[in-house]
Amino acid sequence: MVQNAKILASNPRDPTAANNWRKANNRLIDGVKDVRHVVEQEFPPPQDAFPVPPPDMSQLNLDAPPRPPLPTSTVPPRPPPPETDDEDETMMHFPMPQANQPIMMAAHALHREVKQWSSKDNEIIAAAKRMALLMAKLSQLVRGEGGSKKDLIATAKKIAEASEEVTKLAKLLARECTDKRMRTNLLQVCERIPTIGTQLKILSTVKATMLGAQEPVPAPDGSEIACGSEEDQEATEMLVGNAQNLMQSVRETVRAAEAASIKIRVDSGYSICWSRRGPWYS
Repeated sequence: MVQNAKILASNPRDPTAANNWRKANNRLIDGVKDVRHVVEQEFPPPQDAFPVPPPDMSQLNLDAPPRPPLPTSTVPPRPPPPETDDEDETMMHFPMPQANQPIMMAAHALHREVKQWSSKDNEIIAAAKRMALLMAKLSQLVRGEGGSKKDLIATAKKIAEASEEVTKLAKLLARECTDKRMRTNLLQVCERIPTIGTQLKILSTVKATMLGAQEPVPAPDGSEIACGSEEDQEATEMLVGNAQNLMQSVRETVRAAEAASIKIRVDSGYSICWSRRGPWYS
């Protein structure tokens, strides 16, 4: 067949060559058919096996399992609450502000921001919580609700010291942050805290010198209790604005620090824990 195909390829118009190629092709096809017929006779296909008989249903166990015992009437003990530090327990009793207490309201706003975080392994949150408590105490002293001039000056000094601590901790975190935008934002919001804290200490000293100088009367706007002199009322207004700015700056620093913490290299050696506080049953 191959030879006939070569001859036909060299002279396609030759009818004899075409006939010879067709005959050789037919002989090859017939030969292949004979081979298939011989193979099928030598190796017949296997017969289908009989199907497996179904299992004996009489051997099945239809008995129901034993019923579990009914629950007892005793209530399981409540799991203990998570361990917290004493400072977090103090935050639970934070005084509620009134509408005419703007300094207390500013302190309470910071309190709401930081109470959601545990101060364990987080010095920034611990310092911010102390500032909120100190500012609440300052509000009471400014209004003449207990304490003396010396207490007012000492509380303002502690707030200024806590301001320095928050700034120092925030800068330390910023140095470890690998994100330039987050690092810059954190530095911008924290660097103004010490200045405001120093101003608060000065204004509180001025306010302390005026306490008890005259009979206290309500301020015209109903905000803080101020003394009767115009100088005393002006000092109170400046102190209120300064306290509000300080609490707002600390709140912004806490938020920026929490955001920057996710961009710290694991091998840097610096660690800070942002653990949300929740109810005991969560």
